[in-house]
Amino acid sequence: MAEISNGLNSLIAQYGTDKAKAASGVDTQTATEKASIGDQDVFMTLYIEQLKNQDPTAPQDTNDMVAQMSQFNQVEQLSTISSRLESMSAALTSSQALGASTLVGKSVFVSQKSAELAEDGNIALRVEIPDDAQTTTLKISDASGNLVKEVDLSDKEYTWDGKAADGNPLPPGSYQFSAKARTFDGDVVELQTLLPARIQGVTINGANGTELNVAGHGKLSLSSELEIVG
Repeated sequence: MAEISNGLNSLIAQYGTDKAKAASGVDTQTATEKASIGDQDVFMTLYIEQLKNQDPTAPQDTNDMVAQMSQFNQVEQLSTISSRLESMSAALTSSQALGASTLVGKSVFVSQKSAELAEDGNIALRVEIPDDAQTTTLKISDASGNLVKEVDLSDKEYTWDGKAADGNPLPPGSYQFSAKARTFDGDVVELQTLLPARIQGVTINGANGTELNVAGHGKLSLSSELEIVG
């Protein structure tokens, strides 16, 4: 009986109303430290027992019950939301990883000065031509810096067919690209060239999230505005 009494006092200290605590002579702080029950069903069972044994002339104050029940419901809802968010996060990470893995072997446009020419291949590139450009010139050189072709650009998109100025195909390898614009004021401006670089791998959940490992460029965030080619 002593164990039952102690257990009941512990439950009253944790879930009971102020009147029930006072009537049982429970030391609230000590009993609460001993009590570790946080189940809503236990709370309801205890409260029903209190109602059965209450003094009809002095019924229990239901305000404490309503307040504590509200707290229970809020905790349950927050716990459910947290679990759902964790599940959604895991699903999004898995979906992102799957999508990123399909990009391995493809190429992405990045800002750089060189690109690899494949056997019987070509190289697509982009050049941002300023509005005040009178002429725009693209120079293509081999790995040794020898000029192999010079092109006057009229559009920001250009595809090099891998041939030299005389029309003969060039061997595969690394080639360098340099674009300059001459403005109406006579100023010469060096322009940014966007060239394709191969995606070699994917880093999942790194310090910066999911990233693409791009040859000759390094890591590229998957959240960036990427243009995939090939």
